[in-house]
Amino acid sequence: MLEKICSPALLYLAFSMVQITVDLFQGQYETSLLKFIIMFIFTAVLNILCLNGYTKFVWFIVIIPIILLTYISSILFYIFGISPGKTSVTVQKNQNRQNPPPQQAPLPAPISSRAPSAAPAGTAPPPPAPATAGK
Repeated sequence: MLEKICSPALLYLAFSMVQITVDLFQGQYETSLLKFIIMFIFTAVLNILCLNGYTKFVWFIVIIPIILLTYISSILFYIFGISPGKTSVTVQKNQNRQNPPPQQAPLPAPISSRAPSAAPAGTAPPPPAPATAGK
């Protein structure tokens, strides 16, 4: 029976059986039954497409979800900083829940509202006085 199933349909069948086995060990019998029915129908559709000459399309249907799952998982691991070698994840508690956050110091006033300086605007400061020797 398995020799009549094309390669991409067989690959889908194998991945589905792994998922169904995991669901059975977790005690999710209704979910595993539903997955088994979907697996049976989808494998038959994939095999019919293969027999009619749409093998490349069937490979595309089977491989793209696997590639996308790998890619999206990698992005999520990177964003959340999870390393595959890490064995534990630590969560820091915010201990200042009852205390409000500290107030920020007020920003300095803009330059236009500051007190005017001694030199009029647009003039250069006077040059420094020449230093003389003290002999």
